[in-house]
Amino acid sequence: MNLVKCSKGHFYDGDKFASCPHCGGGAASTDSVTVAIPSGGSSDVTVALPSSEPVTVASGAAVESVTQKNVEVNPVDVSIFDAVSQAQDAAPMPDDDNRTVSYYSQKITQPVMKEPVVGWLVCRSGSWFGQSFTLKSGRNFIGRSAGMDVCLDGEASVSRDRHAVIIYEPHERMFIAQPGDSRELFYVNDDVVLDNVVLKPYDVISIGKVDLMMIPCCTKEFAWEDLVKDEEEK
Repeated sequence: MNLVKCSKGHFYDGDKFASCPHCGGGAASTDSVTVAIPSGGSSDVTVALPSSEPVTVASGAAVESVTQKNVEVNPVDVSIFDAVSQAQDAAPMPDDDNRTVSYYSQKITQPVMKEPVVGWLVCRSGSWFGQSFTLKSGRNFIGRSAGMDVCLDGEASVSRDRHAVIIYEPHERMFIAQPGDSRELFYVNDDVVLDNVVLKPYDVISIGKVDLMMIPCCTKEFAWEDLVKDEEEK
């Protein structure tokens, strides 16, 4: 047998083939590579199969065949940068149509880390006594769970999700208390809230055993969009 190695690393019998049979059609064989060693050989033969570790075949008394299965050959070398670029091109872009743009994201052009504060709820009684909770433009949900805008964690007298809603309406610059999804009631200045209630500075919102005092930041006298107008007028 005339063992020949082609330029792509394939071994074949030169007595049987004039050129590498595995390179026929320009594609590398990915199924198997078989090397036959005739008996009577006096030395070992090391075979470097494509995309695999070298295999050493010892000669024996009879003809032996060694087959490397499933040898995959990648004819193209791709750098890590090309691979990352290809993955980014193939990745779907986020659907911006499903994302709501906040009021102040449209009004304020300078970058901010998060929504500007429009007011605070300050706890006057209950387990969060003395603590403040920031309010943002739009709806602010109050409850025990971590997903609430005003999270009263550990306060068993407060419903887990959406016990109450505090809204800041930016066009009229007013705060509104609104019933949430809970079956439990809450109160503003000891009056039960069954519909929208306009809040005034220092109004007390009672939710379970927690009293929260309303402290506005944005009012008729000031709102964040006023700063944008002042900059434009300069």
